[in-house]
Amino acid sequence: MSLECFTWITQLLGSLVHKLRHKDEGIFTRLPDCLIIDILSRLPEDCLVRCQRDCRVWKALISSQYFATLYLRRAKPVLIIQCDRGITNHEQNLFVFDESLNNKEKITFRKVLLKRELMINKVNKLNPLFRYSCQGVLLFMDVFSPPTYFIFNPITQEEVTVQHKFHPGYLCAFYYCSLTREFKLLYAREEGSHECQYFIYTVRTQTWRKIHSPTSNFLPRVSPAVVNGAVHLIVSKDLVKPNTPPCANGIMVLKIDKEELSIMPHPGSVCSSWKTHHTMSLLVKEECLSFCQLLIFENAMDIWILEDYETWVWTKRFKVNLVFNNQGIDCSLPFGHTYWEVILYMSWQIEPLDFLEGELVLYWYNRGLFMYNMDHNNLRKIEGPQGSKRFTCMPYIKSLLTIA
Repeated sequence: MSLECFTWITQLLGSLVHKLRHKDEGIFTRLPDCLIIDILSRLPEDCLVRCQRDCRVWKALISSQYFATLYLRRAKPVLIIQCDRGITNHEQNLFVFDESLNNKEKITFRKVLLKRELMINKVNKLNPLFRYSCQGVLLFMDVFSPPTYFIFNPITQEEVTVQHKFHPGYLCAFYYCSLTREFKLLYAREEGSHECQYFIYTVRTQTWRKIHSPTSNFLPRVSPAVVNGAVHLIVSKDLVKPNTPPCANGIMVLKIDKEELSIMPHPGSVCSSWKTHHTMSLLVKEECLSFCQLLIFENAMDIWILEDYETWVWTKRFKVNLVFNNQGIDCSLPFGHTYWEVILYMSWQIEPLDFLEGELVLYWYNRGLFMYNMDHNNLRKIEGPQGSKRFTCMPYIKSLLTIA
């Protein structure tokens, strides 16, 4: 397929150049870059890699930031899955939807091939944990000491490693700043029992810096949603008032350009415990921030949409019915567990992943991948790659963006 596309693109550009030849001078006029870029941006990624390798002019165009942005904008969002995270076999068992979700009867997966020399394939214990997907670039974490982050682009095979620096602490978000064209990490570290400090790591410059926060007593969860030039995170706990649910300060907002943190309330009623915040997550639906809350004992999930970002006006738009084949959420735990222990246990069993082609994608632990049609209130199961029911799944979009 790659060779066929490469031959076709060579013939097409050759014929176009021939038409631009000056009759009197007998020389060729250079084809406008904008036309070449438009043609190249419609090719599959394997053809682009071949074009970069075999033509100096095309390599320069494809490597430009303008082309990378255009290609990213035209790419179709899909899902990427990591299966069988067990003892390392020096490959990450990554799969993406082969094409799109148009084939509703059967969805196929294609394995992502990685170069053997990548550092991520040299981990000697468990395969690194798949943590984030951002603008076509993936982040994995080797949890063994010292923890290491592997950041790489499956298309270009570019890889960068980042050493975990601050202890104790954790990574909150991996995001892309379109203004500076840089990938960045948001990191939180607890200082004592009542304060949390925040750091930003710029991947290109390999530098950490502390950012000021008026919200140092709020601890965010690792469920970021990026929209409207900001990273949004659910706040799980108030370190100063640990027994009070932080509903009025339920969503932390990081303005990407200014690197400023602020706090906003989450929609809905006031929670009876901070543990309820573990049933909440954030997504993006049609360029709007979406708030999802799992209602464990109702076999349902409420979905709110932020209708007005400036005034922070939310509307509860959907109620997802989480019953499949007459089976809902299994809340059974060994005898003696409390109500809140059930809440915390089940909060990670069902995870909303993304909105694709008008449907909500859900991962149901030990049951597999599901898609919920918002218009017809229909829940259907998708067979995972290799028949796997346990995997890590995230939104993905093919990209040529450079990391460093």
